[in-house]
Amino acid sequence: MKRLAIGLATVALLAGCAGSRTDGRPPLAQRVADLGKEGQAAYFKGDLSRARHLFELALRDARQIEDSEGVAAMSINLARVLRESGEPGGWASALAQLEQFPEWQRGVIPSRLAAEIDLLTAVLLADGGRADESLARLAVLREKCAADCGLSAGIESLHARLVLERGDAQRALDLADVALARFQAHGNRLELANLLRVKGEASLALGDPATARQALEAALATDKALAQPAKIALDLQALADTALAAGDRGAHAHYLARLAEVRRARAGAPPR
Repeated sequence: MKRLAIGLATVALLAGCAGSRTDGRPPLAQRVADLGKEGQAAYFKGDLSRARHLFELALRDARQIEDSEGVAAMSINLARVLRESGEPGGWASALAQLEQFPEWQRGVIPSRLAAEIDLLTAVLLADGGRADESLARLAVLREKCAADCGLSAGIESLHARLVLERGDAQRALDLADVALARFQAHGNRLELANLLRVKGEASLALGDPATARQALEAALATDKALAQPAKIALDLQALADTALAAGDRGAHAHYLARLAEVRRARAGAPPR
């Protein structure tokens, strides 16, 4: 299936439960928080290699002192970086990282943190083509988040994407429209962009390129505003497909040219 780009506020990069406090905290506990913050800074600078190293160190230290929240936060962070590394099987490495989280610690961490682990696990299962397992995980998570645990937009976004990938474009469109209406005013903008992309691709599959283009342009505008290169590439590819379906060869070539430049820049190549 197409990889989902997860919003930072959905599966958050967490600096660690110690935050920036230094008053009276044991040195090793403070080190977990400091390493988490440094890893977060490296991540946002695009230095995934350094972020991975720092999160690994933070996770090791958190495990030494049985800092359950620190272990959960750094496991999420490390899995996120492994997924985005571009390495073959990155999703599998990330999933293995989350599966190492001790079951007994789930009962002592905040429910929101446990839900983030579950949602990221569902996304990784979807990345690996294990849609049935991903949907089963989402069903359980939806029950846990019935009162809205702050992750509902991400849950519905992944659900709609999986339904679309299974070929039920009409149901995917319906799910996306309901979620957009529910979360438009207060949802995570990254997840709203994911939902708009599903709406666009589902509309195209249903033979409505005009609606598809409108939704995809809105997704692109959001992803550009939030500086999300991987998602911008997804939007441009979908817009190119939409233009081709509409018989607009000029727009098709335009979007493909923009997509090529984004891909070249992501690969570190100079502009043409």
